[in-house]
Amino acid sequence: MSANQHPGRRSFLAAATATAATGGAGLALGSPAAGAEPDGPDLVELHWLDGVPDTTTGTCWGVPWPRGRVAGDSDFALTDSRDRAVPVQSWPLAYWPDGSLKWSGHCLGADAGLADRLRIRPGRPAEPEQPVTVREDDGELVLGNGTVEVRVARGGRTLVRSLSRDGRTTATDGRLVLALQDGADGDNRVLRQTFWTGVASEVAVERTGPVRAVVRASGHYAVDGDDDGDDRTLFPWTVRLSLTAGAESIRLVHSFVWDGDPATDFVAGLGLRFTVPMVDEAHDRHVRFAGPDGGVWGEPVRVLTGLRRDAGEAVRRAQVAGTATPPLAEWDERVRDGYRELPLWNEFRLAQDSATHFSIAKRTREGVSWLRNAAHGDRAPGLGYVGGVSGGLGFGIRDFWQRYPRALDITGAATDEADVTLWSWSPAGEAMDMRPYADGGHGGGLAYEDNRDGWGDPRGISRSTDMEVWAFSATPSRSRVAELARALTGRPQVVASPETYHASGQFGRWSLPDRSTRARRAMEDDIAGTVAFYAHEVEQRSWYGFWDYGDVMHTYDSDRHVWRYDVGGFAWDNAELGTDAMLWYAFLRSGDPDAFRLAAAMTRHLSEADTCVAGRFAGRGVRHNVLHWGDGAKEARVSESYTRRFLYYLTADELLGDLMRASLQADATFDQRGELRIGPDWFALVSNWLTEWERTGDTRWRDRIVNGMRDIASFPAGLYTGERGGHVGWDSTADGHLPRLDQPDLDGDRNLAMAFLGEQIMFETIELVDVPEFRRALLDFARLAQAPAEERIERYGRDFDPNHFPTIYAKVTAWAGEQLDDPTLRARAWRAFLDDPAGRPWGAPVRVEGDAVLTPVDEIRTANGRTVATNDAAQRVLAAIALLAMAPDEAP
Repeated sequence: MSANQHPGRRSFLAAATATAATGGAGLALGSPAAGAEPDGPDLVELHWLDGVPDTTTGTCWGVPWPRGRVAGDSDFALTDSRDRAVPVQSWPLAYWPDGSLKWSGHCLGADAGLADRLRIRPGRPAEPEQPVTVREDDGELVLGNGTVEVRVARGGRTLVRSLSRDGRTTATDGRLVLALQDGADGDNRVLRQTFWTGVASEVAVERTGPVRAVVRASGHYAVDGDDDGDDRTLFPWTVRLSLTAGAESIRLVHSFVWDGDPATDFVAGLGLRFTVPMVDEAHDRHVRFAGPDGGVWGEPVRVLTGLRRDAGEAVRRAQVAGTATPPLAEWDERVRDGYRELPLWNEFRLAQDSATHFSIAKRTREGVSWLRNAAHGDRAPGLGYVGGVSGGLGFGIRDFWQRYPRALDITGAATDEADVTLWSWSPAGEAMDMRPYADGGHGGGLAYEDNRDGWGDPRGISRSTDMEVWAFSATPSRSRVAELARALTGRPQVVASPETYHASGQFGRWSLPDRSTRARRAMEDDIAGTVAFYAHEVEQRSWYGFWDYGDVMHTYDSDRHVWRYDVGGFAWDNAELGTDAMLWYAFLRSGDPDAFRLAAAMTRHLSEADTCVAGRFAGRGVRHNVLHWGDGAKEARVSESYTRRFLYYLTADELLGDLMRASLQADATFDQRGELRIGPDWFALVSNWLTEWERTGDTRWRDRIVNGMRDIASFPAGLYTGERGGHVGWDSTADGHLPRLDQPDLDGDRNLAMAFLGEQIMFETIELVDVPEFRRALLDFARLAQAPAEERIERYGRDFDPNHFPTIYAKVTAWAGEQLDDPTLRARAWRAFLDDPAGRPWGAPVRVEGDAVLTPVDEIRTANGRTVATNDAAQRVLAAIALLAMAPDEAP
């Protein structure tokens, strides 16, 4: 394996063994230095997540601010560790209720801020020497930065009309392409393909400024010409094109919504294509593909090395380096007289067909054989180049091998115009199959699967692809190709310290690491070990692929030594009990890059592959299943904005902002039932409204929260209202009001109100609105969740068994103890957590090999014989992090 992968077995074994064997003697991964202090009132220190990168194409990030600290219209100044001004562009991401800034977004230009420490504070920003400009010219939007100019069409089948550098056209006719076929590969019949192009219906400037400009285009795919008479419009898409100061590249983030027919629409290829003018002699035209571990594959269109006759050392050196060959007169006479008879290599393809294999092939033209042994490797970074000594186009796709099948195609390299295609879904592999895995559900009793026929429907889910395109003035050196490949795969990211995030008072109740006792060291080691375990499992189980990457699995099958990939609701996790939140809180308190990468990939996956952003289930996510979209239960708790906010605010990612806003559609889709559960449904809606309120300042969303809170507070049973776990009425036109249904209140059925981050949603929201009667209702729920029967009788006039999960509800018990300053409640919370088998750390890993498994694996075997389940891991870590914040004095 290459180094370009998740942490391996060694780091996992070290972390897990430390947890199990030493009882907490090891150092927590990424723990902050002792004595670290929060930033001053008007300054925040920043650093690069993975250390100072060699190069960047620009980066965006977010900074949190405590309530009332910074005015909502503030601008910001950035300096480096030598107190030099660094150009920065800033904008508000979220506001506190008083109008002060909650989160600010910031952007650096290419190769700016490459210092071990950065500082940001309110003030006048420095501007780049060559600011980014945006203008309209003859129906085009023109973006420039003094080096690169890109012309964006205002609509139609061409997205990017031209990309140029220093007045020379590098690429033209940038367009979205799609190939569909009417059946799956292997269906034993002749398949018919049709070809489609993305048609932009709306193009607008979304952001302007001296450091970064963004254009957002949206549209759909339409069939080319009169192909088959198919007049449908398919797969609504958006593309964000951005240009930063100092960059020689543009970034394009493409997202599409799958809305085809699973039985007849099979994506055979999905990509972005550019046309590249080719003006140099064929022997001075070059192709480059980045390989793993800094490797580079580079060859010319006409090869002059390895011939029977030597063209000369200077010629060979130039061909390898990608520089201009000497004049013909300086070549060996025998080569000079016959070089035009040599083959011209016209087509090249790098195809990543799995997470552990890619190949490079080339051929002289369409209709002849490919040479498929040009190169093979494990994990390609996804970066290529085609052009000549006078310039050309570089191109790359992020998460290239992780989201296979991917490909980079070049055709026409020997002609006047080459076509380059960045394939999000490669035509070199099997077509995308979105059909269900079986004819119906298999029941909750054994397979833990929802049976609603026809609801396991992929229509409405989405997926994005992050691409970069460079305008080069010459063929880049091999070292430059390797350097850009590292930047492409590494996603250089600016972050703040755990103390800064914690001091801002956001994301509910969570703690910084505490290693002051043996038991607390054991908890900290378990938190770090759990993150390392899932990083290792992603690699060991190869949880990669276009739709799969970012998710983990739900429950383990120790008999087969595999996760239950084929058993209903036990397969993909879809973050059922807050797996994404577990990873984000682990990052916030530690600064661990591995936790950040895992959490970011999971958030993107959840907000795309596991969530319907359009269609009949718009705004709702999909419960865990064998297929990410396959379960019949469509849940608002899967699509809730609360856990998406981590990535959005940390990276200022605009697409994620779109996806969070799409979750607001859940209000209307709940109308189909006319009822919902207080928890998790209403809590999830509250998180959506909270997010929109803080992003826009629009108090309509706050009012929806307040109206529901007041209704719940008026119910005699408060948060225990309604049977089957808290059902109430719902009408999306009623401004968030929750009518009480004509049914009995909870009498002992399972109550899942707080099982899906509901507690953190409430902990944060209740501090932002003034509804004292709801605070009392929430306190009643929290203090009585794990209380003796007589206390519930005193409050509700009757007893009932709320059937709570001890670890999950220990958090609300601790919160009640904190709010009421009641050490008895806080101690009760710790007892519930520590006595629960689900709350105990897992044992050391065991190596399984031989004929019991296909290949050797490391697996966890719990000391108490309990099944290894991601639900337990997530809630165990979340409970420890929260209890250390709310009941530190009672912690062991």
